[in-house]
Amino acid sequence: MTLTTSAAYPPIDELLPHRAPMLLIDTVVTHDAASICVQATPDMRAWYADPQGDMPIHIVIELMAQAIAAHEALTRRANGQPPAPGVLLGTHRLEATVASLQGGKPVLVYASCVLRDGTGNGAYDCTVQSDGESVATATIKVHQPTDFSAFLLEHLI
Repeated sequence: MTLTTSAAYPPIDELLPHRAPMLLIDTVVTHDAASICVQATPDMRAWYADPQGDMPIHIVIELMAQAIAAHEALTRRANGQPPAPGVLLGTHRLEATVASLQGGKPVLVYASCVLRDGTGNGAYDCTVQSDGESVATATIKVHQPTDFSAFLLEHLI
């Protein structure tokens, strides 16, 4: 199920600040103003891999967060703005039908914006599909502060 990216989308490392070993998504498959689909291929030798080379299902939260970050970056790019940092605030109701994702087997990650307010808060309904079947769903809550440095100083340091 390997998909090829459209030339309409830049390489994922131009959209996200993540680099190996934390860059977990491969490419953008589709994007519009309200949603995105990305492809990810769990690495059998990655830091998260279990003894069988599979990705434990809780790591899908990061796949979903990276899909959201790519959506935000492409949306900003369409408005003539560079990508901007954001933070994952939380996850609501992660539900999964499998314990892990098979290493080396591509999956699709869908994220659809259900809330975006003027303060940078947002929520996305996300789904991970393997072989056309939904294997995990969650609502991911995010925040994209206007001034990321000030946000860090105020909340994290």
